[in-house]
Amino acid sequence: MNSQTGIASRTRTKAALAVLFSIVLAVSSAWTLRDKAAAVTREQPQPRIMIALPAGDFAMGAEFGHEDELPVHQVHIESFYLDRHEVTNQQFAEFVETTGYLTRAEEDGGCWGYILGAEDFDFLEGADWRHPQGTNSDIEVRLDHPVVCVGWADANAYAHWAGKRLPTEAEWEYASRAGGQAHAIAATGHGHEPTHETVVPANVWQGTWPDENRMDDGYFYTAPVGSFEPNAAGLVDMLGNVWEWTADWYSADAYAHARSLTPASPQSGQTRVARGGSWFCSANYCGAYNTHFRGASPPDHAFNNVGFRCAADVESSPASEEAR
Repeated sequence: MNSQTGIASRTRTKAALAVLFSIVLAVSSAWTLRDKAAAVTREQPQPRIMIALPAGDFAMGAEFGHEDELPVHQVHIESFYLDRHEVTNQQFAEFVETTGYLTRAEEDGGCWGYILGAEDFDFLEGADWRHPQGTNSDIEVRLDHPVVCVGWADANAYAHWAGKRLPTEAEWEYASRAGGQAHAIAATGHGHEPTHETVVPANVWQGTWPDENRMDDGYFYTAPVGSFEPNAAGLVDMLGNVWEWTADWYSADAYAHARSLTPASPQSGQTRVARGGSWFCSANYCGAYNTHFRGASPPDHAFNNVGFRCAADVESSPASEEAR
């Protein structure tokens, strides 16, 4: 899979990005993600505005596209809560201040990412959640932007501290569709125009990567959360801005083995599922900004276009009183 976005692109860049991904895995150090998350002491739950999603069935997957998105299959989702927006730098800073938590990028001395003028994603020395484009960057004026340069375990640790959890892949897609048809930004990058999909505005790369980003949306990197209209469920930035980690391990044939309304997620793997595309996605290079594209990324690495949002069970949600 592809680490240039932290997510696999199965378009014409697949072969080149597979090389980069193999390099990423090769330099991985041994690290137990479960121990990393468990080391964080759970504090008082931190209520934030969450959206209540009712229980329901939906058609998960795509009618055309990549093999791992096929076939379309019915899935049942129990009611749950989902953060209205991606976790912000300000929210993550509160977590770090309270716990003294050290992210994987800080331990590794850098984050995988892209900066203006570069030829592709690369390991950025000194990049971390406070310095998403490297040591010469900061988040002082981006506290309301989604936190990035956080690996899967970092996201999971924050969710645990906040009394929440990461959403499953199915929950994420259900929430992104908001009970309706699939959604996309523009051409899906599959070589097809969207079919039965509603085009929505979001923070993505407008133009041909890497030659031109017209920035029609007003942003090159991340945008403040909620800069674009919410979907029908009231959730913002489900597409574009940053990829979002989910709870699930990635398996290319997961849908092919879905035999019930509540299919089991893989219990292990090399990569975790992330969804939604990012500011780095263009139609010619990524094209992943739709509700059904399945991205995958090594969980022990951080990327400057990958963040997350949290979910919670209805019966245990710390944000029940503030749900909108």
